[in-house]
Amino acid sequence: VKITGHASGTGVVTVTAPNTSTDRTITLPDSTDTLIGTATSDALTTRINGAGGRKNLIINGDFQVSQRGDYTSATAATNTTYYLDRWDISTGITATIQDFGGEVEVAATATGSSRLRILQRIEDMSYLAGKTVTISCDMKSNSSVAAIAVYADSWQTINTQHTGGGAWESLSVTLTLPSSISTELGIHFGLYNDGSNVAITNGDYVRIRDVQLELGSVATDFEHRSYGEELALCQRYYYNITGSDSSIMNGNWLAASSFYGHVNFPVSMRHGPSIALAVTTGTDYYKIHYNNAVLTFDGTQFNFYRKHRNGATIYVDGFSAGSQGTGGWLMLSNSSATLAFSCEL
Repeated sequence: VKITGHASGTGVVTVTAPNTSTDRTITLPDSTDTLIGTATSDALTTRINGAGGRKNLIINGDFQVSQRGDYTSATAATNTTYYLDRWDISTGITATIQDFGGEVEVAATATGSSRLRILQRIEDMSYLAGKTVTISCDMKSNSSVAAIAVYADSWQTINTQHTGGGAWESLSVTLTLPSSISTELGIHFGLYNDGSNVAITNGDYVRIRDVQLELGSVATDFEHRSYGEELALCQRYYYNITGSDSSIMNGNWLAASSFYGHVNFPVSMRHGPSIALAVTTGTDYYKIHYNNAVLTFDGTQFNFYRKHRNGATIYVDGFSAGSQGTGGWLMLSNSSATLAFSCEL
């Protein structure tokens, strides 16, 4: 180790050993630089800033949140369908998805030339346009075409693939995104070849955990967030009311045929006009308590009256036994009933 003093300087640099009998190691970047240079700042300040949180631009990267259901058993996966929060499926072959607790797996159940990927679309794509980013995850697969893929209005050329040996491997890729991204920025994990179909065999799988997207050219340690933080981030895109006897809203009978009320969202959703209702229907799945009476219905009567980022006024109609001008309480009456507000990308 060589420490060189400045030619005209008289200051003293002191390096003090810690008060311990255990050896300590400081590893500097493998490049020529100063402590405030680009290469070093990537290796040091990225980690320091990351310790403050919010460095990971992937939401639900450790798959804590699953508002739509329980997928701890292998579940048939449908193309362009969300399962665990914020994670969409892209597949052209029959497949399953399974939640292993902090890990998620997609597996082919047929053989053919196709694709099988799990992906997340990034909302703030204009902010990331033109920037250098690093994507990282742990991946396990029995296929050598398992890889990380990036779609930024077009497929980006990336050559980071799993060996297909069936063991966990830490994968990362660094790239500079296009200077303009106007349609979509998607981060994909699965079986692909620059967006083209590949040979898939029944039983091929890809399992991932600790997924991270961050600024800079260094893959840093995965940022763990609490369940509460992660849930709030997910509810910007999907808010689900579930559970037998869970309350939906208070309201009033505008007429004997229609009941109106307002639902406040726990967080501001992404875009008010894009919010869609997702209702699970079934016999007597919902009920309205009013005027010492209970009216049950199947859920097909739900409609929007008004909607915005922070809430929605909804109504149910088609009745004849309501009591105009009377208040009431709308709630779920079956454990399989769900009323959700969706605003996914």
